[in-house]
Amino acid sequence: MLNYLTNRSLMLLGLLFYCSISSCSPDFRDYLATTKITDEQMPPEPAPALNHVIQPEPLADPEIAPSATVLRVGYSHDVPPYIYKKDKKIQGIEEDLAQQFGKFSGKEVLFVKVPEKRATEALEKGLIDIILPGRKIIKRNNAPITFSDPYLRAGQILLVRSQDIAIFSNGIYSLDGSGFTFGVIKASSGEQFMTKSIRNVKIIPFETVDAAIVALKTKHIDLFLHDAPTICHFAVLNKAAGLTPILNLVTEEYIGWEMRTTDTELQHQTNLFIQQSKADGRLQKTIKQWLPNL
Repeated sequence: MLNYLTNRSLMLLGLLFYCSISSCSPDFRDYLATTKITDEQMPPEPAPALNHVIQPEPLADPEIAPSATVLRVGYSHDVPPYIYKKDKKIQGIEEDLAQQFGKFSGKEVLFVKVPEKRATEALEKGLIDIILPGRKIIKRNNAPITFSDPYLRAGQILLVRSQDIAIFSNGIYSLDGSGFTFGVIKASSGEQFMTKSIRNVKIIPFETVDAAIVALKTKHIDLFLHDAPTICHFAVLNKAAGLTPILNLVTEEYIGWEMRTTDTELQHQTNLFIQQSKADGRLQKTIKQWLPNL
């Protein structure tokens, strides 16, 4: 009974409100019909969805058609002292050697940027002819990719603060269990070696050499382990800051250039160039120019 009376009351009130509006002046009715909600009263519109589409890095930039008179040299990014850009110009020990090889073989040298992790794929697909940036020679049987003869003997060495040379000059194995903090480059040969070979030390991986150098200067790490040419290059740049390389090789590696196994003529020319450059002293002179400490 109570619900029935409540519903009847609500219906009556609704009817009275309608009648009161109907009896209003035309101006008031027009006002109700035409009045708009202001911008301040409107709820904010949801922001449009942003579709961030990350374009994949091209496999070869620029794409250059193969030619008997052109050598397409693949490189990935700045890897001083091997190959890097300065003042928008490609330079480095391997840029120098590539130009020398171009003159030796009678080819125009053109540099092609390729993604670091897909450089070998770009080579296999014929988008470049050779990869130069400091590749450690790895022998694999029946592989589609092969290496030239080595042009550089390298490996891992240490960079330390000058006042600490005496502490670390007895070799890396003497540091086993020492508790020192080593800097390495993430996923590098140095990190692999430290993880497998040295115990009871702290290992901090860095994304870049620059970041590791800063950490060494500010004493966040005690030593930096990386490949010898790179350590020697940065030691020269940071000599005034008190950084010094320890030139005893921690590991031994040989550096060569990567090519397709089927490019037998290019392999022959490359190996002949390396052999002749060693014999006449040009190779040693070039290496010394770029790596005075090595």
